[in-house]
Amino acid sequence: MKTTQQILAYLLILFTFGLFSCVEEIPDISGRNYIYELKATSEQGINGQVKIRERNDGTTQLELVLNGVNSDGSYPAYIHFNNALEGGGIAITLTPVDGHSRNSVTEIGTLDSGTTITFQELREFDGHLNIQLDNDRGIIAAQADIGMNALTGRFQQFNLHEGDVEGGSGILTIEERESAFSLITVKLEGSIPGRQHPVTLNFGSILAKSGIAGTLNPVDGTTGIGKTHLEQLDGDLVAPYEALVEFKGFIRVHLGTGVEMNTILAQGNIAFVEN
Repeated sequence: MKTTQQILAYLLILFTFGLFSCVEEIPDISGRNYIYELKATSEQGINGQVKIRERNDGTTQLELVLNGVNSDGSYPAYIHFNNALEGGGIAITLTPVDGHSRNSVTEIGTLDSGTTITFQELREFDGHLNIQLDNDRGIIAAQADIGMNALTGRFQQFNLHEGDVEGGSGILTIEERESAFSLITVKLEGSIPGRQHPVTLNFGSILAKSGIAGTLNPVDGTTGIGKTHLEQLDGDLVAPYEALVEFKGFIRVHLGTGVEMNTILAQGNIAFVEN
């Protein structure tokens, strides 16, 4: 007959064995990780972070942490193909964020299609992440470009000066993506609400123009903002960030299409051309 001490010792051995068995069944975190900022895209003011960690087996643990959510809400989350500006279909369905805890954790080893994806492949993925407003997939509450579309932090800015219309001015920002291509943002003062203002990138300078090199997305007259993901210029000229910030040319924001292309709202030389 076993004594009380023998029984306790036996239970301790079982507990210890079970504990280590559980640990061995859960892949550990390798230490490699990266973070993306989720930016608000609606008036709800929801933002946060995407924390991506590598497990020792090469798979991924993705944690979402949100600010500004309702405690009784549930916020669907998805990784989509392509960059956020151009949009794309759903690649990976994530665990919805619980409004009370403000976070969610998803273990990722495959795309929704069943295709395997490793931590490193997700690190280089051509995609973006959307947080939906409650259960309405039609409203994006927060968003982040990830993988090759994430911004490196390198950028150049150039001033846009008044053209033919009084009060037109602005700033052109060229930001580098991990892919080595660019996100171009035009912020315009003096835009006309309800209108779309075409934007052209031109060879030469304001004083010595030499033809259009590329057409950017128009500036929304209501917001005064126009954004473009740029990989190449007209004529299939590849234009990575490094080449673009040294491109000797100028930007023009036009009043409208047709004959209104001849009316310039704002313009500015870029790269190392003197204004």
